[in-house]
Amino acid sequence: MSSNTQLLLLALAAVLVLIVLIARVKLHPFIALITVSLALGIVAGMPLGGVVKAFQDGVATVLGFIAIVVALGTMLGKMMAESGGAARIATTLIARFGENRVHWAIMFVGFIVGIPVFFQVGFVLLIPLVFTIARRSGLSLVKIGVPLVAGLSVVHGMMPPHPAAMLAVVAYKADIGRTIAYAILVGLPTAALAGPIFASWIAPRIALPAENPVAAQFTGGTPREMPGFGISLVTVLLPVILMLCASAADVALDSGSALRSALDFVGGPIVALLLALLFSFWSLGYRQHFTRDQILKFGNDCLAPTATILLVIGAGGGFNRVLVESGVGQAIADVALGSHASPLLLAWTVAALIRVATGSATVAMTTSAGIVAPIAAVTPGTRAELLVLATGAGSLVLSHVNDSGFWLIKEFFNMTVQQTLKTWTVAETIIGVAGLGFTLLLSLVMGCTPRDRGAPELSDAGWIDVTATLDPARTPVYQGDAPMKFDFLKDMRKGDKLTLSVYSMGAHSGTHIDAPMHFVAGGAPIDQLPLEPLIGPARVIDIPDSVQAIDAAELNRHDWKGATRVLFRTRSTLRGWMDSAFHKDFAYIAPDAAQLLADAGVVLVGVDYISAEQFGAPAPRTHQILLGKGIPIVEGLDLRPVQAGDYDLIVLPLKVRGHEGAPARAIMRKPTRAT
Repeated sequence: MSSNTQLLLLALAAVLVLIVLIARVKLHPFIALITVSLALGIVAGMPLGGVVKAFQDGVATVLGFIAIVVALGTMLGKMMAESGGAARIATTLIARFGENRVHWAIMFVGFIVGIPVFFQVGFVLLIPLVFTIARRSGLSLVKIGVPLVAGLSVVHGMMPPHPAAMLAVVAYKADIGRTIAYAILVGLPTAALAGPIFASWIAPRIALPAENPVAAQFTGGTPREMPGFGISLVTVLLPVILMLCASAADVALDSGSALRSALDFVGGPIVALLLALLFSFWSLGYRQHFTRDQILKFGNDCLAPTATILLVIGAGGGFNRVLVESGVGQAIADVALGSHASPLLLAWTVAALIRVATGSATVAMTTSAGIVAPIAAVTPGTRAELLVLATGAGSLVLSHVNDSGFWLIKEFFNMTVQQTLKTWTVAETIIGVAGLGFTLLLSLVMGCTPRDRGAPELSDAGWIDVTATLDPARTPVYQGDAPMKFDFLKDMRKGDKLTLSVYSMGAHSGTHIDAPMHFVAGGAPIDQLPLEPLIGPARVIDIPDSVQAIDAAELNRHDWKGATRVLFRTRSTLRGWMDSAFHKDFAYIAPDAAQLLADAGVVLVGVDYISAEQFGAPAPRTHQILLGKGIPIVEGLDLRPVQAGDYDLIVLPLKVRGHEGAPARAIMRKPTRAT
């Protein structure tokens, strides 16, 4: 049995055990994810310390971003609820649609109001309005209520900044603005099918009791003076507008544009949500005569319920990291690439299976995104934004008795289990299937689904080789490293029938990659490096000849923020040192700069000499910081053919099992703007 097969069987067993622990044993998903993650790492052969560290790093990576988004989004939703802003949007849309189309209005209300709030919060917030409309109009509660939950559910699964969708955005490295735009295109028709259209058909077939005990409890609750429709709508849509502006700027403006930098800053999800929240304090707080103490209380009250969600999301991130560092992620990617499976279908299928088994959309998105992300990274023509939508659609299908949302709908609508299955479960399944269908349709329109037209044409056009030539007479060898010896076992120039060479050199000769194992106990070896950090956009930064230590102050003099891969072009390039004897006074990355890069989420760092560490440093802190975060270091690049700026980068090491580094080939090109 091959190692890939063994790893795949381990991954399958891990997912099955996870499902059993959550669905059968009734173990909390947080505890189940921790247990399965640690067990998977141990059985896969990871060092014991490495298993724990991988899980911790995965949790930290996910929560460092998601926790802020969840907190800000929850507080914005609380302001919408307490001020009556959500109710104002609902009543205005319903009044403008008219009674005959009120179920369509409710769907749009759920879609809009659901953007900043969790599904359960939005449902409890708007269900009194549903009860009121049903009582006044005489329409079935099913016809009014199903469109509401359809709108809320679609946004919950597919639309950032919802936590599950944001987690998928991070895992797939998707653009947030484009994800939102595509989610609107896919989500609205999906919500229409599962909401008003399905509700109009199913409502006459569901006979509800005349009395609803829950509905009787929802009387009043609307403030005497609600905020205006315009200000409420602007407040709830402000983060979406800012994120869309940032994505538009990335397409329309040059990378050096000051306007683009400003829009990228305010359009980042954290800043966008923060600005919207601060705006809501004025638009929905002070203008509605709430005191500062009341606004503070709203913020405190709404954060406690998010603890469980954050714990599950964090543990899911830890599970993902163990999948990657144990080699499971790469094994899955290898098999999927060989089978030519569509990543969109794979993402949907994995998410759907986990959703059906566990009942949790968050667990489904967390786990499936971690499994599919390595495949997507090496599959050409797959848009990360559409993977988010496919994963979200799969995570919503077939909600049944193991889903808390199932019981929420049942109790509020006063339905039997069978009636809930016929309404809520079917609506969720329509969302899942239609969401996938519209995503696949959009992928055809966007030209990102591989078609059976043969292999795409490839060429060397635009690519620049930045690999240092290996030459024992000229290539520098780090002091104390193995010398390079190249020889011919057979040589046609000497009358042999063939030429046959033998090479002897250290793993860190010429252009090479350091894997975490180089300076991190239990770190991943070179053969387990994922492809994701090794292929993608990179930024070359010019460091003046006079600078030897690239410290935090020097780093911040340059435009490096926002880059995912950073390459330093230093005095070594200017003096041609990758083509001469070893020099000790090469430019190096200081530990404080390495920490800045690691904290900013950079996934790869490169230098133009055979070490990124100061020669004679008392401790290898730069390597420990970067490699400790799982960031591979490319050393020995020959950057003479390129200038400062943004490039596409491919750098691939020799796949040497169980060792800490390997020589690599590196090529770059100026990025081609998507059409």
